[in-house]
Amino acid sequence: MSLSKRLIFLAFILLLFGSVLAACGGEPVPVKDQDADFVLALPRLVVDIDENGMPTVAGLSPELLALLGVDVQQFAMDPKVVNWFTQADVQHIELVQKDDGIYVFVNGVLMPHLGWDTEDLQNMTDAMAKLGVVKPEFQTILRFLVPFIQHTGLDVVLRFPKQPTAEEIPLRDVNEPIKTIEASNEAPMAIVKANVVFDENGAPSILGLSTQDLADAGLAGLRNIGLAQETLQKMKEAGIHKITIQSTPGGLVFWINDQQLPYVVWNDEYLNNAADLYAQLYFLPQYELQRELVKNILPAIARVEGEVTFEFPQ
Repeated sequence: MSLSKRLIFLAFILLLFGSVLAACGGEPVPVKDQDADFVLALPRLVVDIDENGMPTVAGLSPELLALLGVDVQQFAMDPKVVNWFTQADVQHIELVQKDDGIYVFVNGVLMPHLGWDTEDLQNMTDAMAKLGVVKPEFQTILRFLVPFIQHTGLDVVLRFPKQPTAEEIPLRDVNEPIKTIEASNEAPMAIVKANVVFDENGAPSILGLSTQDLADAGLAGLRNIGLAQETLQKMKEAGIHKITIQSTPGGLVFWINDQQLPYVVWNDEYLNNAADLYAQLYFLPQYELQRELVKNILPAIARVEGEVTFEFPQ
């Protein structure tokens, strides 16, 4: 490609990028440490999904994106899922990445979401690398990305077709700060704690009573409950001797060897929102029992003080 053609192509790319940003509109997602060596804060990006699952990004059609070498076919959604959302009146899903996590809004309503800090992200990356969850060639990239994630503000909306008779649900006002709600300080309605210890054969035990003991006592159905030797070996090689899961009024927290990982943020209201969304998605009569079950159980999770620890051979 000649120099003049390269310059024209570069100018075209910059023009399209500027058009995308202009189409986004609004203020960029706020990032706390704006004096850091790296900051990337972008305005909201709206992706419209048509009834066939094809995306239009900030007004750029699939045909126009194809000129940039972006084949949106690979990002197309299943039309059945799109139709499901349309029938359930799920008009848009919004993901907002900030320095403290990823916020999830459905029809502008905040759901349980992911929270973190830099140390949590690094701990998760290290654990994934040790357990071989990600390929070796991606481990360095993940470690490289962690510091950048905390200095990046992104806001992506997936907007779906709505029913002709449905009233349009407005998007969340980006000029209003995200209002987080404090967890309830009421006394727990239940306390559940367990320390599960796995032996060298992978058999779990609580209070010294193992599934092998119960199987020997005649409960044969428990004989095969436990961890495979391959899993135990991976835990040993990764140096993981303990995993803890704790349920609190403010969310679900995870630790590996006393190192905290990214956690699920919830409270009474967010869990109620999630229960309402379940009922909205599974609106058909055959799901009535499930809707009732979720509506009663899911919001109550925030009132359960729970902690389960799994200990593995060292």
